[in-house]
Parts: sequence; C-alpha cells; structure tokens
Amino acid sequence: MAEDVQAPFDPHVELMSHDSGDQLLVLKTKELDDLSTLKDTYNVGEGIVRTLNGVVAAIMEKSAVEPDGAAEMRGGKLIRHMMMRTETAHFSFGGPSAEFTVIIRDKEGNIVVPPPAPSAAQSRYAASRKNELLTHALNYCAGEPGWFDLYKAMECLEQAGFAKKGQEMTRFSRTANWFHRHHDTKNPPPPNPMDLREARRLLRGRINQALDELATRSTD
Repeated sequence: MAEDVQAPFDPHVELMSHDSGDQLLVLKTKELDDLSTLKDTYNVGEGIVRTLNGVVAAIMEKSAVEPDGAAEMRGGKLIRHMMMRTETAHFSFGGPSAEFTVIIRDKEGNIVVPPPAPSAAQSRYAASRKNELLTHALNYCAGEPGWFDLYKAMECLEQAGFAKKGQEMTRFSRTANWFHRHHDTKNPPPPNPMDLREARRLLRGRINQALDELATRSTD
C-alpha cells in the first residue's frame, strides 16, 4: 500500500524514524489533524485504512493492512508511538505490478518534467470521501470479502447511481442469489455460475470505474 499512497498527496504513508531507533510506516492525512487524543486518532485512522485497503485491493487484487497504533508528531518529528493492538501491523500485497517511466522531450531535446500527480489510489480515495455509499462499497470489498459483503457492495453501487448491469453483473447477481443468499425458486440456476475470485474482481472493477467517474466530474 505504501507505494500507492506517497507524499505530497493526501493521504500518504511515510517511513519515519523514532529516537529509539525504530522505523515506522506512518499514515498521514488531514482527516487526523484536528483530533486531540491518540485513541481518537487510532479509531479514525483504522476506518481510513480499511477504505484504503478497499482502494488498493481494487488495483492489486489484495491488500490487508492493519494499523497497530497511533503516533504523535511535533515539528515534523515522531515523538511518541502508542501501541493500540497486541500484535504488530501485518502487510500483505497481491498481484504483480510493473513500473515504467515515460520520458517526454521538447523540440530542443530537453526533458520535460511533468508536474507530480496523485496516484490512482489517492485519487480514488479522495473521490470516495465525497460519496458515502462508495466508501461503504470499498469497505465491503476490503480484505477477502465473501458473497454477502460483495452483494452489499453491489447494493451500495446501485444506491449511488453507478449500477451498470450488463451480462457479468447479472451473472454475479444470479449466482449470489441462487447459491449463497437464498434458494431462488422463481428463476433457474445460472448456467455458468461465477466463482468468488471472479466476483471480487468484478465488483472491485466496477467500484474503480465509479470512483474514476466521480473524480472526473470533480475536475470538470
């Protein structure tokens, strides 16, 4: 996740050193700035991390990050780190990713350096904060969601006005209804039921599309 949420955009993760010699990955976001206690910071931060898990999982197919505590900073320095969990943070990344650089040159052959831009994860997170239903959809898709959570995510998409049915969404809905939610006696079972991995990929992809569309609207 750290590679998808880098400074200077919000939110971002920064590797910081403590006076004890420890190094910690610290989540920084304006949403935590006005909180007065470490407990409140941890509780709000935990919700932000869950949403970010949903965002990153939609990009990399898997992300399971758990915060282990809250940090206090002064003057850009980490002065206190309070553990809120009995276990340390667990990081799990899935899906191979490739990085590449595009070099743009002007007519004189000089390299044109494009202005920095937020990552896809940061842009989608920012878009999700403008639509509570899409935030809920992301949270349902975080970690390793089952059929119940995926169906809830689909309902959130529909209520948010981003439900573009199509063959695959119909196949998902029929598979969920017939095999996993209740015995559907009104309709025949789907001839080619969807497996759970396909369902996760489909719902996360639809949420991505909705967030990208929302982000585009915001910049128009």
